[in-house]
Amino acid sequence: MKIPRLLDSKKTSEPLTDQAVKTGRENNILNIKIKELIDLIEISNIDSQDSQIYQKQLSEAFQRSLSTPKELVPFKELDQNNNLSREELLEGLEKLLSENTFDSKVSLKPEQKNTLQTGVMFILAILLIGVGFAMIIMPAPPSFEIFTVFYFNANDGVTIMDLISLLIIFGGVLLFVLNFNKK
Repeated sequence: MKIPRLLDSKKTSEPLTDQAVKTGRENNILNIKIKELIDLIEISNIDSQDSQIYQKQLSEAFQRSLSTPKELVPFKELDQNNNLSREELLEGLEKLLSENTFDSKVSLKPEQKNTLQTGVMFILAILLIGVGFAMIIMPAPPSFEIFTVFYFNANDGVTIMDLISLLIIFGGVLLFVLNFNKK
């Protein structure tokens, strides 16, 4: 059995100048490396636990490549470079702005996703709180009232169903607090 080489320095270290050529070569290199990885996986003995870990790492890597807008990467790299003076930062920013043409919609995509997620979590939290209170207030059939934990009088008390309803309310409140707590 032949074990494929995973890192071929001649293929990956070429300087790429043109954006289209760079993208084409990156996709070609990615295809080659994926084929090599598949060949290596087929000849190795991996248990299911390690397999799940590797699958999670691969899916996270693909998610990171999709979620990070490619247009903003050079700007983030310029921002991370702390050794530059203000003048050099300004020149770098001017160069990046002249090379890259994009509008404010590119930077708003992650904010829109975050707003949608916050809205859905808010609706879900309110729904859980409402269902919990409805379960407490509305009368349930006697077969549904499992066991009375504490009696107020001979006909009324706190049941297991009321405690489950309180847990649902607590879950909704917790979801609400975690959704809007940014710290």
